[in-house]
Parts: sequence; structure tokens; C-alpha cells
Amino acid sequence: MPDRLHFRLKLKRGRLFTLDVEESLPLQGVTAITGPSGSGKTSLLRALAGLDLDVSGERRVSFCNADWDGPGGHLPAHERRIGFVFQDPNLFPHLSVAGNIGYGAKRRQVTSFDAIVDALDLGPLLDRGIEGLSGGEARRVGLARALASNPAVLFLDEPMTGLDSQRKSEFLPYIARAVSQARVPALYVSHASDEIVTLADRVLELGAGHITGWRTAPMRLNAHVVAETSPGVEVRLDGADADGPGASIPLALRALPGEAIGIGLPVESVHFSLHHPGAGSAIMVLPVTVTRPAGARGQAVIDVLGQSVTVPGVVRVPNATTLWMSILRVLPRPMAGDSRT
Repeated sequence: MPDRLHFRLKLKRGRLFTLDVEESLPLQGVTAITGPSGSGKTSLLRALAGLDLDVSGERRVSFCNADWDGPGGHLPAHERRIGFVFQDPNLFPHLSVAGNIGYGAKRRQVTSFDAIVDALDLGPLLDRGIEGLSGGEARRVGLARALASNPAVLFLDEPMTGLDSQRKSEFLPYIARAVSQARVPALYVSHASDEIVTLADRVLELGAGHITGWRTAPMRLNAHVVAETSPGVEVRLDGADADGPGASIPLALRALPGEAIGIGLPVESVHFSLHHPGAGSAIMVLPVTVTRPAGARGQAVIDVLGQSVTVPGVVRVPNATTLWMSILRVLPRPMAGDSRT
């Protein structure tokens, strides 16, 4: 069973907002924390990090069975080994890119951060000052600085705020690869569905300062890179025959042959039909077997090329055993550390 982050928080901010939450999060992969603006997402993350101590109330937080907050006292934020990535990267203007990353490493006496630089493709930028960086580049440097401190857990508070959709789509795979390579659990605050589908292994939902429940995990298929192309790669779904459905999917992604890729499936891009829909705009049309009908719970479970996928209740799944699944759009997530070469 993975280590866990337990918390019981009842905190008041003025007269208008109370954060009243209790949960136990597995310290494995990426846990997305989502909800509408003002629901308490950032307040939760900052409370877990030991920040905003001027807020009154009850704090009980334990990480891997070590108390951070409770009757025994308060562990200062800088001793919690949290890599915190804020909405604004807040880079040091007097330091180069390498200097900013090295600052994080120096705090924890880390002697090398080459793997982080490679995962985030920052090698060409190391000697540059930060004033000429694009928004996406600056955020990659901020993420690298947090990871270079060798954190026990990574907190990301809406790190793509202010980026346009193109920059977001470019930055998301970098986050996935870096977190996977560092093998560090992450809490990721966002209300953007594409970010959650790309990154999240599980989704915790907040509303008005309370936890409203766990949302169905994003639909995702496992795949691997079979060839480099220009300007991206071709991937094949695990379990697919070389000449069958899912044999080749082009992705505009930086990856190496053999690298494992998670294929996130946005709910609005997935459609089921009783018969093959024929040629159209779908990226893939795959045969599926319904192993558990939706029923009263509203969540069907399907088998896709030997992979089991839970379908959220918002997606209509016809009442049949065999179906065709059309996929109009995918969101790739590099899964570093798995090779099939």
C-alpha cells in the first residue's frame, strides 16, 4: 500500500470563507484537485504546505506517518521537502536559467540535475537570462527548480495560468515526463479538463470549502512509441497488432522509441456505436467489449485491446456487449521509465 498524506483542516479566512476538509491521499502518481473558482483548491494546497499560518483553526496533517501539523506542533514549511510550483514561476531575475535551477538543488545539497534538464529540454536555455524567456519556458524553469530540490512531494498550483492553449499543450507533456522521471508524487490544482485528463491518476473535487468527492479517473489507454517522425512520433496502443486498429497514431510529441505513453481520452471526444461508423474525422476507431454495463452507477467498464477502461457516466454507452469506439482527440502523457526497445 502506498504512503499517504492525511489531513484534517478546519480553517477560517475572515467571515466569508471556511475550509473544512478531511481526506487521505495516496502518495503515488498525480492527484488532481479540482473545483470552481473560490472552492478552496489553493487554500488547501497552501495549508498542507504549512503556509498562511495567520489563518485560524484546526490543522492536522501527516505525511508518510510523520506529523507536519497537530498536537505535537508545527513543522516549518521549509522542512517539509515540498517542491511548490506557483501560478507565477517567480524566477530570480539576477540569475541565469542554470542559476535558478541550481538554487533549488543547492538548498538540498543536490549535486546534479542533468536528468531534470533533459526531461524538460532546458539544455539550450541554461546560459540565458530569464528576461527573454517565453511564458512556457519560464514555467519549465520554475518546475525544474522545484524538482532540483529533491522534493518528497510536488505541489503545483495552476502552473499554466496565463498560457494560451498552444503553450499549454506544449507544456503539459513536459510536466508529465519530469514528474514520472523524478518518481515524485504530485498534487495538481486545476479546473481545466484537458490538464486533468492529461496528467491525473485520480481526481479529488472541492466545492465551497468542502470535499465533494472523488471523480471518476480520466479515461486513458497505454501505448508506446514505435518510431520518431517529423515533427513528432508514431505510437501504438499496447495490445494492438501491427496492422490492426491502433497500429499507428501520429503525435506531435518529443519522445524516444520504446517510451511509454498514456493516451488520455477527453469525454467529449469519445463516441460509441453498435456498428463501425466508417471513414470520418476520428483518429481511431477501435472494437471494444463491454465487461460491465453502466447500470445504476452510470459507469460502464470496457475492454480495449486487453486494456480495462472505466467510462464516466456522462458518456453514453449503448446496451450491447460488443461496440465500436470512435476517438476524435487524444491528450498524450509521457510515462518515463518504461521501455520496449
